[in-house]
Amino acid sequence: MTSYSFLKSLGLFSVMIIILLTISCKDEEEVILQLSEYSLLTTVSPENTGSISVISGPYQEGTTVALEATSTENYVFKYWESDTIIWTTDSSALMNPTTFIINFNTEVTAVFEYEDLDNDGVNDNIDNCLDTPANEAVDTLGCSTTAFIGDFREGGIVIWVDDTGQHGLVCDLTDYAAIWGCNGTEIVGADSFTVGSGLQNTEDILSICQTAGIAARVANDLVAQEYSDWYLPSKEELKYIWLNSFIISERSIALGGRGTRRLLLDVLRV
Repeated sequence: MTSYSFLKSLGLFSVMIIILLTISCKDEEEVILQLSEYSLLTTVSPENTGSISVISGPYQEGTTVALEATSTENYVFKYWESDTIIWTTDSSALMNPTTFIINFNTEVTAVFEYEDLDNDGVNDNIDNCLDTPANEAVDTLGCSTTAFIGDFREGGIVIWVDDTGQHGLVCDLTDYAAIWGCNGTEIVGADSFTVGSGLQNTEDILSICQTAGIAARVANDLVAQEYSDWYLPSKEELKYIWLNSFIISERSIALGGRGTRRLLLDVLRV
C-alpha cells in the first residue's frame, strides 16, 4: 500500500497558509475616540457692572474659547477669575479680549471696578478728590495733604485755598431758601468783604437781628455732612463760589446734594 504521509503534511501546511492568508486579509478595525464636551458659565462682579461676549457652547475638549468683557458706564474691566483656569500665572487674565483652552466644565468671572480717572488708586465712587495731580500721595478718600478746588473736604466742596494749599474755604452741597430779615434795621458790622470774614459778618447780623428763618440764622443753625459751623460768605468769598460754580454744582450733585449755579453757605476749615 502506497504511503501519502507527505501529502498529508502538505495538506496541513496548505490549510495553515489559507488560514494565515485569510487572517491577514481581514479589514483593519478603526478605533474612534469621542472627545468630551464641556460647558462654560460666565458671570460679572459686581453684578450689573458689565457683560461678557462669548460664542455659546457646549465646547469640545481642547477648544480655544474667546472672551470679551464690556463695562457699563463709570466702570472699567480689571481682570478675569476662574475656578479651573490658573489666571494668576497667566497674563491673559489681565487681557481683554482674552482666550483660553477649555478642558473642564468652567466658570469665568469678569471683574470690574469703578473707574479711577485721576489714577490715584482710589476709585471715583469713594474718591472725595477727583482731580488729584499726578504723583501726589493720597489718603483713603483720595485726597492729598494739599487741597484743590472741587475736592470734597470736611463736609463741603473746596472753593478757595491759600498759597500753602493747607487752608481754604468749603461750601455746602445744597442751596437753602431764606430771607435777609430785619429790613430797615441798622446792622453794626457785617460789612467786611475779605476772604475769611464771613463768619464775623454772620455773627454781627445775629447779634442784632433775631428774626426766625433769616439767612444768617439758617446758616448758623445748619448741621450738614455732620458739621455744624457753617456761616454766610462775605462778598469776596461769594466771588469764589461764583467763579467755581460749575465744578461746585457738578460735584454737589455727584455727592447727593442739590447742585445749582451758586451755593450760599460757606465755611473756613480746610
